[in-house]
Amino acid sequence: MVKTLLILAVGVAIGYGYGYKDARRHDKTIVERVLDRAGAAARGKYRSTIDDRTDSVGP
Repeated sequence: MVKTLLILAVGVAIGYGYGYKDARRHDKTIVERVLDRAGAAARGKYRSTIDDRTDSVGP
């Protein structure tokens, strides 16, 4: 039980330290940056404006 609590405390301390350093360097959170990166990979696959959709249909 003591070993588990010690490992948990060390993990929380490391995570807190990493999060604090990351927050000082970046304006966005880690989650926002990961979602931006994932969205950027798929951004060119989809046409989302109505003008693009209507132009592709033709007269």
